[in-house]
Amino acid sequence: MFDEWVDLWDVTLRIRREGSGPPVLLLHGHAGTLEVWDELAPLLAAHHTVVRPDLRGHGASARATDEDWPALVHEMVLDSLALMHSLGHDSFAVVGRDLGGHVAAALAAEHPTKIDRLVAVDAVPLPPPACPTLVLWSDGPPFTESLLDFLRPGRT
Repeated sequence: MFDEWVDLWDVTLRIRREGSGPPVLLLHGHAGTLEVWDELAPLLAAHHTVVRPDLRGHGASARATDEDWPALVHEMVLDSLALMHSLGHDSFAVVGRDLGGHVAAALAAEHPTKIDRLVAVDAVPLPPPACPTLVLWSDGPPFTESLLDFLRPGRT
């Protein structure tokens, strides 16, 4: 596992990829970085291709933005879609926490044919996306087992 940089139209994102199988995009929360997924990513990578970026303006990703909340989330939606497309993934599962959960929900709402499954942690997915959705609250009991089951290949 090593850092890669992906150039999109007006931003360069730092990412990490690992594993193989159905793709899963992991989106961190506000003021976070892709390292928040360090414990979960290897577990998912046993059966999935895991892609985790530093969101626009976070961590080592370039181009901080001056956009307000709705426009910033929309930019991050477009970044996520372009990133996954550039890596050859036409559809994928997305897991987002906090800000990443809002981005994931907006991604599923705006591009429902691209998102196979949505997991929002510490974020309410509004409006409801047109795909199977799991909402988790991280201050509750450990949720890793529920997440792994939800993303299990072949699960309907």
